[in-house]
Amino acid sequence: MKTRQIVTVVLVVGIIGGSIGLMGLFSGMKELPKQKPVVENTKQVRTQKVIYSEVATEIEGFGRTSSSLPVDVIAEVKGSIQKGNIPLKEGQKFNKGDLLLKIDDTEARLRLKSKKSTFMKKIATILPDFKMDFPESFEAWQQYFENIDLDKPLQALPQYKNNKEKTYLATKDIFTDFYDIRSEEFNLSKHHMYAPFSGTITEVSLYPGTFVNMGSKVAKIIESNNLELKVAIPVEDIDWIKIGKTIDITNKNATKKWKGKVQRIGDFVNENTQAIDVFVQLYPKQEKVYEGMYLKAEMPGETISKGMEIPRNAIFNNAQVYTVKDSLLKVQNVTIHKINSETVVFSGLEEGSEVVVEPLINAYNNMKVSIIREKINVENAVSAL
Repeated sequence: MKTRQIVTVVLVVGIIGGSIGLMGLFSGMKELPKQKPVVENTKQVRTQKVIYSEVATEIEGFGRTSSSLPVDVIAEVKGSIQKGNIPLKEGQKFNKGDLLLKIDDTEARLRLKSKKSTFMKKIATILPDFKMDFPESFEAWQQYFENIDLDKPLQALPQYKNNKEKTYLATKDIFTDFYDIRSEEFNLSKHHMYAPFSGTITEVSLYPGTFVNMGSKVAKIIESNNLELKVAIPVEDIDWIKIGKTIDITNKNATKKWKGKVQRIGDFVNENTQAIDVFVQLYPKQEKVYEGMYLKAEMPGETISKGMEIPRNAIFNNAQVYTVKDSLLKVQNVTIHKINSETVVFSGLEEGSEVVVEPLINAYNNMKVSIIREKINVENAVSAL
């Protein structure tokens, strides 16, 4: 290798080595950056001091109104249906005592008159015997015969004076014929169907002009001013409700309100709803309620003597809550008295302790936390979650 090339290589190596040396020197003179201390991220939790008091419970439910007195109008005799005092149509209102409909009674009326005529003949034939054998009763039977009217119901028979008179009347079939006529009079009354209460016709199965057989359903009527609300209540809440309690009733939008009273409580589970039916009688003289309306009922239940109410989502694992002690989370078991739609009533914690009133994610026992110290109520806690 030539001397010139050797010198060039030595110079290049020297320059590179000098640069590296200077870089190391300068880097050693530079002040190192200060390390920031590691800050532990402490989770904040919302708590409330445990204070027990009396807690009034309330059960909510929904149901439809229906008449407490629906009646099927059934024909007890056969014949052609005729108009009554009101149109036989759905939605038609009527008053108590109105003639809803009648069934042609021509044949029954003629049959009754025929039997009365035969009865009159029998009374006439026994009058001479009464005059001779029972003179003390003759005047009563004579008056009875004169008062018989073929178009009016029979009056009660005169009272017999002794067993001899009783035997005589029995052998002449007077008692048999009298009660036979009474039976015909009763059957004649079945041709006229009068309203047993004021209400509305909700269903019509047969109309005037139709021939009806005995036992056929003609219509359905309801007492529209006597409605009740059937509310489905979960089995676990049924023990909180008592018969006779006054309850608040509202429509879907809470724009209308009514009052009612718990009338009956079922003692079996409804197969369709898997709940127990509670029947609420609506008080009269309120705003109009229509059959079939879907309403909400708020029923006051029994009072819990010692309990506290917190948001329902603060409970986990069925009956556990978090408390805070010395800035550490603690898992505690509680006793649940009542579960509401958004809250629970519980006991079992020491009074004065801090109970967490919000759901926590990825929390665990002995986790370090800080408390948001503010006084809140259940409604605020629920709306904040």
